[in-house]
This record gives sequence, structure tokens and C-alpha cells, in this order.
Amino acid sequence: MDKGYEKEGFRTIRVKGSVALKFRRFSRRFGQSRSMTLLLMVHFFERHGIDPDQHLGETIASMKLFMKRRFNAMVAIMRSIEKEQTLPTVGMMQALFEQELASDEEEGWDTDFDFIEQQLTEAKAPSEPEPFDGEVTVPKIRYDRLLEEMEELKEDFAYVLDHVSVYHNRFGKDHLKLDLNPEAIEKYRTKLKKQ
Repeated sequence: MDKGYEKEGFRTIRVKGSVALKFRRFSRRFGQSRSMTLLLMVHFFERHGIDPDQHLGETIASMKLFMKRRFNAMVAIMRSIEKEQTLPTVGMMQALFEQELASDEEEGWDTDFDFIEQQLTEAKAPSEPEPFDGEVTVPKIRYDRLLEEMEELKEDFAYVLDHVSVYHNRFGKDHLKLDLNPEAIEKYRTKLKKQ
């Protein structure tokens, strides 16, 4: 018997024979009586606000996969923002604070006068342009960022090389076979275009 509905009587509903057969099979597979199966179906449609003739498009499993991909894309965007914007800004701020702290420690009465005296003597002497020795100085933040990018490229290249194998052809030249899915190749291609 159905729990909570033991004292209720039965009513008949007229349905087509093929529909009744399908419904009986469905309720057997579901493991409930026909009354409880129909009640659960009605509750499901009411709870989720779905019309029975409404097409949802995709299955729940495919929607889960779509959502997972979107979350992965969001994580990638957030990591990109962190790498491209937040970390360099933090590095610049730290460098500025370190310079400020270093200049505060060096400051004193004697050093101020030495600095002024040095400026006066330099103003009197004609300044000569410094010769270019061929070296270019790069800010430390930019240098660290370039090192990180180089390490990432090394890791990506090693990963690609790990997925390359030699394919021995019986009738012609041997060639290389790349065991990567097209999505990974496209990811590396876009990554190289950005750099």
C-alpha cells in the first residue's frame, strides 16, 4: 500500500492502451505503485516549473559537462588575470616599498649634505654622455616575468615532446606521430600567440 494514502479510494482515468502499457512498465521499473509514480511525476513537474511538453534540449549529464567546462574557463580567466595583472602590480608595489624602505634607512643629516655637495660639483663639471656597452637593463619584475614564461614554455614543450612518437612506415620514410587531442594543440597555439 501507498504510505499516507491507505484510506483513500481509487478513481479511474481513461487513457489509451499503448500509453497505459508504457506507464505500467515505467512504474514497475521505478518500483512504485502507479498512483505513487504518477504523484511523483506531478510533484517533479510542479517543483521544477517544467511543462511536460517542454523540450530541455540536452541531457543533465551533458549540461553538467557544459557547466564544468565553463567553470574551467572561468578558472583559466581568473588565473590569467592574476598572472597578467595582479602579480606584476604586486611586484611593482613591493619593489617601490623596498626602495622607499632602503632610502629611509640611508637618509640622515650627513648623507643629505653629501648628496647636495655631489650635485653641486656635478653641476659645475660638464657632463659627458656615457658610452653604450651593448647591454640593456630590464626591470626586475619584467625579468622575473620573462623567466616564468620561459619555464612555462619549457614545460609545455617537454609535454609535447613526451607525446611524440616515431611511426615506422614500411613503404616510405618514417614520420612522427603526435598523440595530443586537438583541444590541447589549440591551447598551445593560442598561448604562443599571446606571448
